Amino acid sequence: MIQLTYEQKNSIGLQYILDRLNPSSPYGQERVRRMTPYTVEEKDLLMEELSNLEKLMNKKEDLKQEINHLRRIFMQMKDVRPTIKKAREMCLNDIELFEMKNFLIYSEQARSEANYVNGQTKMTGLGYMDLEAALDILDPDGRRIPSFYIYEAYSEKLDDIRKRKRELEKSMEIAAEETKKEYQNLRHQVVLEEEEEEQIIREQLTKRLQPYLDAMLYNANVTGRLDLLLEKLTATYFGKAVKPVFSGMTGIDAENMYKNTENEKANTASDISFKLENVTNPWVASVLKNRGLEFTPLSIELTQGATVITGANMGGKSISLKTIVLNVVLAMCGFYVYADYAEIPFFENIQMISEELQSVQKGLSSFGAEIIQMKDVIENVEKEFCFVVLDEFSRGTNPHEGAALVRAVTKYLNHKHVVALLVTHFDHVAEYGKAHYQVVGLKDMDESRVENEIQNAGVQKGVAVIASHMNYGLYRVENEGNCPRDAFRICRLLGLQSDVMNLLDEQD
Repeated sequence: MIQLTYEQKNSIGLQYILDRLNPSSPYGQERVRRMTPYTVEEKDLLMEELSNLEKLMNKKEDLKQEINHLRRIFMQMKDVRPTIKKAREMCLNDIELFEMKNFLIYSEQARSEANYVNGQTKMTGLGYMDLEAALDILDPDGRRIPSFYIYEAYSEKLDDIRKRKRELEKSMEIAAEETKKEYQNLRHQVVLEEEEEEQIIREQLTKRLQPYLDAMLYNANVTGRLDLLLEKLTATYFGKAVKPVFSGMTGIDAENMYKNTENEKANTASDISFKLENVTNPWVASVLKNRGLEFTPLSIELTQGATVITGANMGGKSISLKTIVLNVVLAMCGFYVYADYAEIPFFENIQMISEELQSVQKGLSSFGAEIIQMKDVIENVEKEFCFVVLDEFSRGTNPHEGAALVRAVTKYLNHKHVVALLVTHFDHVAEYGKAHYQVVGLKDMDESRVENEIQNAGVQKGVAVIASHMNYGLYRVENEGNCPRDAFRICRLLGLQSDVMNLLDEQD
C-alpha cells in the first residue's frame, strides 16, 4: 500500500492540487483529506475511475448545467454515517430522523440527476440506489420538504391524543380561573400520553428504516466518489492534462515472474514501460510564474533498475524528481496527469528519501535518518514492486564515502524488480545506472548576454537573472559519469573575487 505523509504531499506539489479542490459534500471532502493511491487489489477500480473521468471530460461542455446542479445538491447533504451506525442498534431521536429524511430527499434528487449524467456519459459504478420507499417512511404525506415532525399519519392513537390536547387547550382559553388548574392537569396527562406514543413511533420508524441502511451507506459512498470525480475534472484545468496509461502487468504478477528464471527476468524488465513526455508540475509552475519565469516541461523514460539524474546546483534536479513523483502519484490516485503523454507501471509502493522530509527529532543526524529510511526501502524492495525515489541521498556525509554509498545502492537496485530514480551531485554514480539524464541547466546559456543582464540589474539580483536563463529540462546522456560543472560558471557570473577564481582554475 502506498501511503504518503502530509510532508511528502506538500513537498512534491500534491497538497497544492488537493488544496485547490473544493468538494461540495462531506463525503467528497473526506476523500480529498484521505487521498491515497489505489492498491494493486483495487486496480480495476482505478481503471474504472480513469475511464469515468475520460467520459465526463468528453461531455463536460454539454453537461455544465447538470454538473452544477449535482454540486448544489451535494452542498445540502450532511454526513449521516454516524446516524446510520446508531440506527442499527438504538432508537433515533427527532433530530437524527430529520437528518435521515434530509439525506434521503437529496439522495433521491442526486439519483435523478446522476442517472441522466450517467446515461449521457456512459459512466459506470456511479448509480444511486432507489430509496424512495425509505423516504416515504419519514415523509408519509409525500411533500418532500426538508423538515421532520412526528406526523399524526403515523398513528391513529397519536391523532386522537393530539385532538384531545387541542380541545383541552381551547377549553383552557375560555375557562374560568378556578377551573384552569384542572384543565392544566388534564393537559399534562395528555402530553405524557403523547410523548409515550411519539417514542413508540420513533422506535417503529427506526426499525422500519433498518432494511435500507446499507443502501443509504452505498449512496453516501457514491456521492463521495461522484463529488471527487467532479473535482478531478476541475483539476484538469490546472495545466495541460492527459489520461495516464498503465503499462505491463501488476506488481504482484511481475514480481512472481521476476523470481523464476534469468530469461523471465529479462522478459519482465521489458514489460516495464515508464514514459513521461513534457510533464509539468502546477505547483512549481505557479511559483515560477509569480517570479516572472516559466516551467520547462520534462521528458524522461525509465526502466527496471536505477536511473540517475545529475545537474549543477540551482539546476532544478530536485524539481525534476518531484515533478515525476507528483504525476505518478496523481495517476495512481485516479487523476489525469500534467503531461502530453504518460505511461506508468502500476506500483505497489512508492519509497521516497529526501532531506527535507526527514525528521531528526529522535536525535539522529540527517545522515543517520537517511540510513534508517534506506533500511525500510530495502525491506520493501524485497517484497513489493516499488518506485524508489532518492533525492541527493547520502549528502549528509563526506563526499568520498557518500559517493561510494550511492554507487552501492545504485548497483543494488539494478538487480531488483524496481524502478528507481536517483538525483545526485556525486561523480561516477551515473555510470552504474541503467540510464543517465542531466538537467540542461546553463548548458546552452549565452554567457556574455547574462553578464550584461547582471551588470544592468545589479549583482544582488544576479541569482534571479541566472535562474531566468536556467533550463530545467532533461536530456539523456551516454558514457558520462561526471556531473556538470556549472558551479564555477555561476561563481564567475556572480563576481566572485578573481583571486579565488584563479585558484579554482588551477584546481580544475
